[in-house]
Amino acid sequence: MKTKLLSLLTILPSLLLSYELEFSKSFSKDIQNDTLNTNITIQIDSKEVAFINEKIEFFQDFINDDLTVTKKNGNYNLMPQYSYHNNKQKFIGYRGSLHYIIETPKYEDLNKFVDDINSIKNNMNSKKVKLSVSNLRWVVSTELYEKNIDAMRIESIKWIKNYIQKIDDGCSIKNITINKNYRNNYTQRYSKSVMMENSSSRNITPSQTKQSIVLNTNYKLQCK
Repeated sequence: MKTKLLSLLTILPSLLLSYELEFSKSFSKDIQNDTLNTNITIQIDSKEVAFINEKIEFFQDFINDDLTVTKKNGNYNLMPQYSYHNNKQKFIGYRGSLHYIIETPKYEDLNKFVDDINSIKNNMNSKKVKLSVSNLRWVVSTELYEKNIDAMRIESIKWIKNYIQKIDDGCSIKNITINKNYRNNYTQRYSKSVMMENSSSRNITPSQTKQSIVLNTNYKLQCK
């Protein structure tokens, strides 16, 4: 009995001296915006669905065949349009809308793409066809963003290993939780929506800026 009691008294101090250390640290990095981004919308109003589909298909073929830019989130909607007078609804036709996000690292390619699609619109010589170009901006491409996030993950793991060596208290890593922040990618905008009529696109590019990305890391250490 006395031997068991002595053994217990020997273990207890060891248990009392062990502890968990939990804290957070943020890692940040500024990276250069590398991709120019804009939205384009082709809008066609007509009472004839065949007319709308014909024009939309013409634009669609051009967009699909152009390999100088990247096209994202393409969608097409056809909706009936109504006017209202004295609480009465009157059918006035249909509206077809084709929308794309266009991206490229080269401003010259984007400018040519917009010029070409604007020429197509002008050659149709119809007030029923409208083209809008909006939110010209520099963004960080997904590839560059993920590459830097991966590098920051490695940095955060190396940091905690060095930290453990410095405190020299018999600590080991119990858990690491890494949370990347939501990236506000659209940091540099140029003007508002521009309705393209009979003029070509402007040869003006927004300033290329840097964007800060943040990695929040939570550490839990077991120390003796």
